[in-house]
Amino acid sequence: MWKSFNAGRALVVAAAVVAGAVAVPGTSLAAAASATGTVKTAGAALTVRSGPGTGYTGWRTIANGASVTLLCQTSGESVTGTYGTTKLWDLLSNGGMVSDAYIYTGSDGQVVNSCAYVGAEPSSKTNPRAAEGAINWEFQHYGSSAYENLCLAFAAQAYGWGGSGWNTAEIGGDWESSHGYLNTTGIPPRGALVWYHNSTGDGHVAISLGEGKVIGTSVAGHVGVAGYLDHGMYRGWSVAYLPAAW
Repeated sequence: MWKSFNAGRALVVAAAVVAGAVAVPGTSLAAAASATGTVKTAGAALTVRSGPGTGYTGWRTIANGASVTLLCQTSGESVTGTYGTTKLWDLLSNGGMVSDAYIYTGSDGQVVNSCAYVGAEPSSKTNPRAAEGAINWEFQHYGSSAYENLCLAFAAQAYGWGGSGWNTAEIGGDWESSHGYLNTTGIPPRGALVWYHNSTGDGHVAISLGEGKVIGTSVAGHVGVAGYLDHGMYRGWSVAYLPAAW
């Protein structure tokens, strides 16, 4: 079934689509900053997942007919749903992903910008787990308070290490800064380490979900999703490079 417009159906788009542009997942061609869509299933709730595939952790559901905000889209597992078969996955405003096969947007193609992913860490210290796997690991601990005051260990373990090798996130952020890895401009891309100062002097770190969202500890006392500026004392973001990790 096509998603094209027909009489009586409307799409609310938060930013105008570039006239004549054809956006492809994984390219930098701009479509829109965000868009509104509607969940359309056979009646069951739609599972929101940590990444672009049905094998990623499902951490919440959205009712059929609910309105959702799309922040970016990316290519992932092929899914057949209400609107046919597609590899397109949508990052929602709460940080989770759903297959575009179940989202009415008024278009069969891409309607918002492609999700931006962080670059690879140096090959001299490759993480055991890639970005999507790290994000999925953290979502598996969503709501847990067991990692409070252990934000750096939590991020390192998400990327597959036993520990970071640094005593605090402040030390880690200092290292990233002094070695030229800390970016202080731009929204942290998906998979980036996002660094903060804090009032105790220990610092804080989270993992970016992209489009201004992060997942990590200390979100109302547990692992959760927040805006990347919600923690305060933001320092910047870096590739997921943990040179002292073990």
